[in-house]
Amino acid sequence: MWAPPEVLILEDDPRELEELAAVVRDTRLEPVTASGPRQALSRLEHRRPILALIDLDMSRAPVQERRVTVYEVLRRLHQRHVNCVPLVYSAGVETIDDQARVYLHHPRALFQSKRHGYDRLRQRIDGLLSGRFGDLALRGGVVVHLPTGETAGHRVAATLLTATRANRSVVLGDSDARAARRLGEWLARLGSPVVVRPLGHRHYQLALREPAEG
Repeated sequence: MWAPPEVLILEDDPRELEELAAVVRDTRLEPVTASGPRQALSRLEHRRPILALIDLDMSRAPVQERRVTVYEVLRRLHQRHVNCVPLVYSAGVETIDDQARVYLHHPRALFQSKRHGYDRLRQRIDGLLSGRFGDLALRGGVVVHLPTGETAGHRVAATLLTATRANRSVVLGDSDARAARRLGEWLARLGSPVVVRPLGHRHYQLALREPAEG
């Protein structure tokens, strides 16, 4: 089943928000847009993004949106969306003080200056959401079984591969855990050495099959 990974975009400039959504679509991911922090928190109640693009400057957001801060969005991502990679895409990330304040709310945040433009952003997204593990590769949000060319397009597959490359596990709810089990069955059918390993307490990670498991 095709369920492309989602990317939360928090940007208060409507034109730039639309352009960022187009960049995300170019990478075969699904944009989830928010024009202010309050709206971003609302989106996160029902969405499970694999990546979040966060602008720090919300000066153009409506007043009611600014009753919630960007840092509260980062804190929510850290506390409840541990599978999501936050990329602070902002003009205000170039000093140690700026970055230190972000790290207080999300210690795994990454940074990209807006001065580098959309091409560099597209390359950064591709770099974050690509790579290999075992006989699997992540390309444009889709997990590819390299020997056969078959693909697993569900966002859980991409989330697991991205997290495993970063040496992290992922925490999955019931429906996503079922998708992870289906991914494991798919891998077994293909004869892949990669398995979906439950670690307990809803944590999962990809691993290479031990010889005794074969």
